[in-house]
Amino acid sequence: MTHCYELDGSQMQNLEQAHIYLKMHLYLPDYYGMNLDALFDCLTELHTETIIWLNAPDKIHKKILNILEKSACENPFLTVIPAN
Repeated sequence: MTHCYELDGSQMQNLEQAHIYLKMHLYLPDYYGMNLDALFDCLTELHTETIIWLNAPDKIHKKILNILEKSACENPFLTVIPAN
């Protein structure tokens, strides 16, 4: 089964908001550490997930997008599709 998630970059105005948004919308576990390393760890553990990134990334979004793309390189079940 494939899970598709559309992420709205406009909802992530800073890293704190981004982690809160990602935890809610990707259903990350309660132990998610709310930092970029923890995001990478959680994303590399996903199975058959597709993440769709929306909105042009700014400085905050580039950091998140970089982790999403690195995670996809490590996890063959994860696909990241930047929308711009």
